[in-house]
Amino acid sequence: MTSITQALALYDMAGQINRLRFQLRALPAAPAIPHLDSVTAQVHTLAGILTAVSDQVSHRLDLSSADAKKAVVAYSGALAPLGEAMTELGRLQAEVTIFNFTTHPSYHNSPSDLERQRRHVSEIITGCCDAADEILEVAADELQAAAVELASPPARVQAAAPARTPGPVNSAQAHPAPATPPPAAAPRAAKSR
Repeated sequence: MTSITQALALYDMAGQINRLRFQLRALPAAPAIPHLDSVTAQVHTLAGILTAVSDQVSHRLDLSSADAKKAVVAYSGALAPLGEAMTELGRLQAEVTIFNFTTHPSYHNSPSDLERQRRHVSEIITGCCDAADEILEVAADELQAAAVELASPPARVQAAAPARTPGPVNSAQAHPAPATPPPAAAPRAAKSR
């Protein structure tokens, strides 16, 4: 795999993470409780991303190029924050499930108690979503930074570029003497008639 291919794969993975962040932001805002199906879909999406990142690490372990090793380090570094985000989404899913199947039926006949419970659960859900968003942002940013590093030309090529630029041969060419202005034209004599 070329460094560009490695960089594109990292950038694509960062894009998947950012899409998940946007999906999380699209969940209903407090005090609404998101639908369990929507939350479960986000958990499945993140599980797919975690699996894909783990597969990328496994796929590159046998590759010996320096670029492959950099990609393995970048993917491996993303596993921990993705795991933390999964914990937050797991808490989110648990809170929505408990509210729908335990809290709501228990307080169904007491609207004021149900509303108090809804606000409490809504605060937890908001905290989980915010934490997951921040964690996912870090993971995506790190993958994008690794992609940029892999896509950049090697430092030795950049360092050699100025050396190939032709420079002045001697100091006289480097600092030419200022041009002298042309001599002033002699005034014309008036034509006699």
